[in-house]
Amino acid sequence: MKIWLFIGVLSLILMSCLLLVAASSSESVQTKDLTALSDSDLHEVTIMMERQGCYGNCPSYLLTIKGDGTVEYVGKENVNVKGTRQGTIKLETLKKLMSDFASAGFLSISTDYSEYHCKCGYCTDMPTAITTLKIKGTNHSVTHYYGCRCAPRSLFDLETAIDKSANVEQWTGDVSKNGPFGTTCTN
Repeated sequence: MKIWLFIGVLSLILMSCLLLVAASSSESVQTKDLTALSDSDLHEVTIMMERQGCYGNCPSYLLTIKGDGTVEYVGKENVNVKGTRQGTIKLETLKKLMSDFASAGFLSISTDYSEYHCKCGYCTDMPTAITTLKIKGTNHSVTHYYGCRCAPRSLFDLETAIDKSANVEQWTGDVSKNGPFGTTCTN
C-alpha cells in the first residue's frame, strides 16, 4: 500500500515539473513584444479590419494586411470603389503598425464592445469595426461598436492607423463627413 502511495505522489510531482517546464518554454504572443518581431515572424502576421455600416452613410469595407506587405480591400457600401482591390505596404509600415498594436495593448483589450454587450452608456445607429490580429497561433479579434462609450480610445486610434497604413482612402475616398443620420445616446 505504501509503495503505491509513493508511486502516486512521485507521478504527481513529475507531471507537475513537466507542465512547468512546458509552460515556461513556450513563448506566448500575448506577452511577446510586438515591436520586436523578426522579419520571419512578421511574415506570419495577418491583420483584418471590417468596417460595417450604420444608419446613415458610413463606409463599409473589409481590409486585410498580410505580413508580406499584401493589402486586400473589398469595398461594400458608401465607398468610391466597390469590389476587390490590391495594394502593398512596406515592411517599415508594417513594423510601425505592429508598434501601434503594441501601444494600444490590443492583445489585452476585451473582445466585445458591441452594442449588445456594451457595459456602459451607448449611442444608437453607429458603425462597427471588427479588428483581428493573427500571429504565431494567436488570433485576437475585437468587435467595436462606435456607440459603446467604454471602448478604449487606443482602439479608435489603432483602427485609424490601420486605415492610414493601407492607404484605404485611395478606394473609399474622403469619408470624413460620412456618418449616421442621427443618434440617440443613453447612460
